[in-house]
This record gives sequence, structure tokens and C-alpha cells, in this order.
Amino acid sequence: MSNRAEKLKHIFRVLVVIGALICIGVYVKVSGIMQVLTSLEEFRKYIAGFGAKADLVFFIVQLASVIFAPIPSNVSSAAGAMIFGLWKSFIISTTAIILGSIIVFALARKFGKPFADRFVNDKVTIKYGHLLAMKGEMLLAIMLFLPFFPDDAICIVAGLSNIKFSKFLTIVIFTRPWGILVSSVVGSMDTIIRWWG
Repeated sequence: MSNRAEKLKHIFRVLVVIGALICIGVYVKVSGIMQVLTSLEEFRKYIAGFGAKADLVFFIVQLASVIFAPIPSNVSSAAGAMIFGLWKSFIISTTAIILGSIIVFALARKFGKPFADRFVNDKVTIKYGHLLAMKGEMLLAIMLFLPFFPDDAICIVAGLSNIKFSKFLTIVIFTRPWGILVSSVVGSMDTIIRWWG
């Protein structure tokens, strides 16, 4: 394949991803999803209201939770477990959140700091960028595994670092599912927890 054809193919892929992100962003804005995130019960009613399409809508919401903060994926994972049960919610959430992590990493790697600045506070970028530059993959794994870190923002900042995509993917696959599993377990236990819980 010629160099020009390869470049055109790459540009097309980037445009498709950007188009998909715009569509998700528009959906999040017009759907009213941000207003229903006041409690697990409200979010559960919202997703369940889509009937047969509820699992697709839930997948989109979970994907958006990585790309468009401040949708808290732990809250939506717990609500998903209330609707779909523990394992179905866990599988949908994990797939969407890992895919979202890959997308933001790849976009940050491709478009650099201008992309990161749209989604991450500059102080966060500097702080975690500095830490990742010093400690690399091990620190990334620890931050994505433990609670209290802004996982989605860290995935974007990791895209600005020297961490290889293959190592990033391995770390995400082995760390992100644990928090999702805990949220899904909580949601499947019929426990009413407010969004701030």
C-alpha cells in the first residue's frame, strides 16, 4: 500500500473516532443523563426505561463515563447491577470502560496536550505526568488499581507519556475491572446508596 493511501486510511480512522465521540457527547448532553445521576435509583429507572435497548444505552453511558467526565462510572456500574444483575453489568461495564480507556489514551497519544487540556485540568496533567515520567508503568498500575485516583484522567495523561500502548493495555485489563466488580457487587445487593456514597 502506498504511503498516501496509508495516510488517508489513518485520517479516515481518526475522523470516525472523532465522529463517534461527538455523537456520544451530543447524546450525553441532550439525553438528560446528567440530571438523573442524583441517585442509583434514578439512574436505574432511566436505563431500565429503554427496555430491550437498555444494555446498549448502558454500554454507551459507561463508555461516555471514561471520555466525558463527570459521569461517575462506579455509580453507573452499581446501577447497572441493579438492572442487569452482577455479571451482565460487570461484563458490559468492563468492556465499555476498557474500550474508553484505550480511546482516550490513543487520542492523547495522537493529538497530545491540546486534546488532554480539553478533558483534564492542567494541574492534574502536570502532577500525574510528572509522576508517570519518574515511575512509569508500575505507578500507573498502582494508580489504576487503587481507589481515590482519577482513573479516566490518568489514562489520558498516560497517553502523553512514554508508556507503550501494549503495556498500557495490559495494565488497564488487569487493574480497571476490580473497581467495576466492587461497584457491581454493591449494586446487586439491593443496597440503596446515594451517588456521593
